[in-house]
Amino acid sequence: MRSIVYNDIDLSEWCSAEVIEKIALPVVPETMVVPGRAGALLVSGRIPPRLVRVRLFIDAGYKPGTNGLADIRHRVYSALCSTAGGTLRLPDEPEFEYRDAVCTDAGAWSSLFEDGLGEVVFTLLDPVAYGRARSETGTAFEVGGSWPTWPTFELVASAGSAVQVGCGSSFARVEHAFSGGEAVRIGCEGEGVTVDGIDARVEVTLASDFFSLSPGRCELSFSGCSAHVTAFHERWL
Repeated sequence: MRSIVYNDIDLSEWCSAEVIEKIALPVVPETMVVPGRAGALLVSGRIPPRLVRVRLFIDAGYKPGTNGLADIRHRVYSALCSTAGGTLRLPDEPEFEYRDAVCTDAGAWSSLFEDGLGEVVFTLLDPVAYGRARSETGTAFEVGGSWPTWPTFELVASAGSAVQVGCGSSFARVEHAFSGGEAVRIGCEGEGVTVDGIDARVEVTLASDFFSLSPGRCELSFSGCSAHVTAFHERWL
């Protein structure tokens, strides 16, 4: 992989790329003043969007000529100009994908000829990368990555009044008059639940907690279902 891939458009047809700067992920602290204490008390923190600077080199692999170079530049402009943002893959980590990425700044081309290069800046509104997609049918497995990930559960209900999936003290429970064989989908990230494709969020019990899976050993519990699949992406900070 010699260039970036943005919104499924591979720029390697026109440019090679080099990631020249990834700003480390700073933490924005949430603090409170405590009487008699110097400074402030750290209450919590959040990770802001991440900036990634990329240098693009015009590198078509042939001599495109003046008109061809103009065509290349306009194709690059079009590929990078997405007001809705999109996914981004970088040449130094081709197995990872960033979502909600927006090209927010760009410098000038150093030249309008074959040796032209320029810099662009992407703002990663979701700064944690998505890695390998995983699908597990067991109840115990290792979760890779370095950041918690939101799972999706696909269950086949048994006849009964509820299905439930849990991890430690957290669980998601759907109470419904199941006749058996219904397809139940529980998406923890968006807190969405369907039964045979029909929205069933109103049937989620109030005590339910849509949980994430932390990196390392994971042990899940299932009840009220005859089969289950756990799907997730490994997340990397």
